[in-house]
Amino acid sequence: LGAVRWKQVKVQSYWKPPRAKPCGQRIPKKPHVGPKALPGEYTEIGRVICKQRRYLAKNPHVTRKRHFKYYPGVNVNVMHNSSLQAACSGRIKMTHDVSRKVMVMNVLAEPREEFLQEDMWRYRTEHVGSMEENREL
Repeated sequence: LGAVRWKQVKVQSYWKPPRAKPCGQRIPKKPHVGPKALPGEYTEIGRVICKQRRYLAKNPHVTRKRHFKYYPGVNVNVMHNSSLQAACSGRIKMTHDVSRKVMVMNVLAEPREEFLQEDMWRYRTEHVGSMEENREL
């Protein structure tokens, strides 16, 4: 029976649009942009904490926080594609710059310890008036 060959059909050899659910080629083509580390999460040095595109559309008067650019803060480097990378090991803290109306991602340099419930207030999002205030975390 091994000598008998049946017709074999290639299933994924052609391009399908992402709207071709449930078996389209949609997963690898997604951009996967956005914050990769949440506030209070411990990150190692060199980890990408926010992946984002270089140019983003301005969306005035929107309520959903999609496609918003995060700006670098304390101990955060900017990569060549404007993604944010941790410059030291520590925990993530996000702040909101009121004057520019932007979100800023910071890394607080701390040793790796167990994250307790009573320490959660330190990593909440705070409003700052300027980047000088942001450095005094």
